[in-house]
Amino acid sequence: MAKKKSIIPEFMVNNPDDTFQFLFPLQIVLDEDKFGNSHYEVVVKNMSKNEIFTYQVSPELLFTHYPLCKSFKNGEKTEKYLNKDIVDKSFKINTKFINKNNEKKLDDILDENTIGTLLGWKLKYVNRAKYVNCYLVEQDDIKIIIPHFAIGIYYYFRFSQLREAVLDSTLNELYIMCEDDRANARIVLPTYRTDEDAAFIHRFACQKSAIREFDNVSNYIHNYLKYMQENNLDDEIYKIYLKFNFPTKEEFQIDTRSSLVTNKETNEKYYFIHEITNDYSDIGFDKLTKIIEKNKVILNLGDIENLPKVEKDIPNETSEVLKITHASKRNTQTYHQKDRKKSCGSLKDITVDEESSTRNIIEDLLKIYKEQQVNDITDQSLTESSSKGNKTIRKVVISSEFVKESETKALTEIDNFVVFNQYINFLQQRTDIKDFHLNEKKELPQYTLEDDETKINPKCKIKKRPRQYLTATFKYENSYVGLLELENNTYSACSTWVIISNYPIQNSNFNFFINLYCKEDMGTPNMVKKHAENNPKFITKNHERNENLNEIQLAKWYKGLLSKF
Repeated sequence: MAKKKSIIPEFMVNNPDDTFQFLFPLQIVLDEDKFGNSHYEVVVKNMSKNEIFTYQVSPELLFTHYPLCKSFKNGEKTEKYLNKDIVDKSFKINTKFINKNNEKKLDDILDENTIGTLLGWKLKYVNRAKYVNCYLVEQDDIKIIIPHFAIGIYYYFRFSQLREAVLDSTLNELYIMCEDDRANARIVLPTYRTDEDAAFIHRFACQKSAIREFDNVSNYIHNYLKYMQENNLDDEIYKIYLKFNFPTKEEFQIDTRSSLVTNKETNEKYYFIHEITNDYSDIGFDKLTKIIEKNKVILNLGDIENLPKVEKDIPNETSEVLKITHASKRNTQTYHQKDRKKSCGSLKDITVDEESSTRNIIEDLLKIYKEQQVNDITDQSLTESSSKGNKTIRKVVISSEFVKESETKALTEIDNFVVFNQYINFLQQRTDIKDFHLNEKKELPQYTLEDDETKINPKCKIKKRPRQYLTATFKYENSYVGLLELENNTYSACSTWVIISNYPIQNSNFNFFINLYCKEDMGTPNMVKKHAENNPKFITKNHERNENLNEIQLAKWYKGLLSKF
């Protein structure tokens, strides 16, 4: 049975008397099946034993539970080993002038020894940390380093559902409708959200600059993967130095936890921002009403016993969510004003009201918008095209209908089995490939979650049905090879499992790794890490999502595959 991740990292559970600090996010480790479940790989220091290592953590936990460079013991905050060099400091910045001209890699600014001071005074991970994307801002005779991860954690990873939405480009799943009226903005939500969360969802749904920057995050992922796949670059392809921009273009104050660092080679001094703790940017409205949809109306109560069950996909990675007290069923609308959350400066002096309404009352309260698509420029620094199709920008249009309609251009939905079969056909034509055999489609076993045996591990399902896979086996010189292609969603990455052995590949070999993936809930990066040197050997081979591959593309993939043996 699969295991769910705990909110307390296992290294803290296993060492309850030790104090730890999360120091520095290195890269986003992409989840091949669902980018929304991706993790930050973070440098962690055991302060008690002066040891450093890396650990994969859900990005929002660095905002909600484990701020960088603060001490924690068995999941609880402690005042031991605090870094006195890190202080609370505010800066006034103008994001209109923070752009590609300010963009640097960390080692463009700091020498390696100074970078090591940010990593627990160790050089072990300097060769990875030095490529972290940063903005260098020079103003008022001071120089400020703003790492992109600080922007990402504060603006885009505030809660788990927002993390999933920005990485999967599915913001529309977080709200039912919204009205972009500065004097009286409104947003209708399917579930309860805090004032802050509702405000940020409204910002990313309605403000042009915020919409563009939100979409650019997933664009960058797909453009990066397309570039890597087209150039047959497999090493560490699913570890990415992600880029983030500020969602607004204006002058405003940010509150930070920063330290003054000195480049030991140039003697230049910089403020390095470890964490953005607050900001006072324009949220886009003077008043916000958040409306929680209270219930769904059943028109024919006589058929209530025969209503079909609708299965709900369960996110693979979860964190704590807010619990709410529901309004009385006697009321169809409840109303009260919520106090502003003090930790969000953008909501200073902003009134946020909360209502809870049934759908028929919501229909009277708002004119519902349709989504209309307009072409716009996106940050595509690696390639002009996107493997996910042409991205477009949302624009709010008023409609008198209740249903939120979408006129979006369809993304390029290509069955990855169609792509895989092109590679298979190419393999069969190679004279150096012997004993080739392609098996029929099969379904993944439906393993349940360890802490809830009524729920199937979401890895085992796709589109509310058992997920399928294809396998093929062949011999190349002295190596026996098995290929396994898992059915994937359009927004997922494309990679084939490759099993290599000095004896013929059997169904039991495929089943062994399927069990690791589904039953033990092991990710493919860990499977590669544990079995890349074993017999049989387990690795992955990435490929494009293109149903019309040419001979050059097929040959590049084949050459890359052979290099694995």
